[in-house]
Amino acid sequence: MSKREQQKQLRRQNIIQIAKDLFLEQSVKNIQMQDVAAAAGVGIATLFRYFPKKEYLVIAATNAITDEMATNIGQIVEQTMPAYEKIEQILDYYIGVTKDPQLRLAKFFESFGLYEKIAEESPEQYAEFLFSRSKLASILLRLAEQGKQDGSLRPDVDLDVFIMTMVQNFSLFAFKSSLTTHDTNLASMLSADKQLAMMKDVFLSYIQPS
Repeated sequence: MSKREQQKQLRRQNIIQIAKDLFLEQSVKNIQMQDVAAAAGVGIATLFRYFPKKEYLVIAATNAITDEMATNIGQIVEQTMPAYEKIEQILDYYIGVTKDPQLRLAKFFESFGLYEKIAEESPEQYAEFLFSRSKLASILLRLAEQGKQDGSLRPDVDLDVFIMTMVQNFSLFAFKSSLTTHDTNLASMLSADKQLAMMKDVFLSYIQPS
């Protein structure tokens, strides 16, 4: 890669990081392309050369967040401990993400649902979208293999399918439940903390060898 291409890539990554921070702090709806251009120190025309639509920038920011989460989960998977304990730490990681009083990630991912289909309009954006998710998937499949080897997980279930399904649904529920409000009579019973703790216990109880 030429020096010019390296500079372009660095500028693009800088734009994405700045946009991500703005979207998280002030919401996707409240941030316009001009806001991102000003914060990144580039002209609006330059920004549109990198991202012709705001939707593409939202997708790129989502990919950056997914990459960060994959890195954090990857660090858990690389620790020296039984796979069962790693699963428990991963579930705790997602529970911890919902503890943000401003619920920034939960609100961001809720907004992203409006943009996800647009990724398919751009082959480049869609390829990045899929690649970010494939990195997390490969980490989880590595964890499943560890569980098969160390015997800390039930041997009579498809661990590849179980771990992928468990993490996907737990993460989605973690974000969704933190944004859900209930009738005052049910608010205490159905608090996000209580629901996530019970869901975590169900998953761990199911996967533990008898």
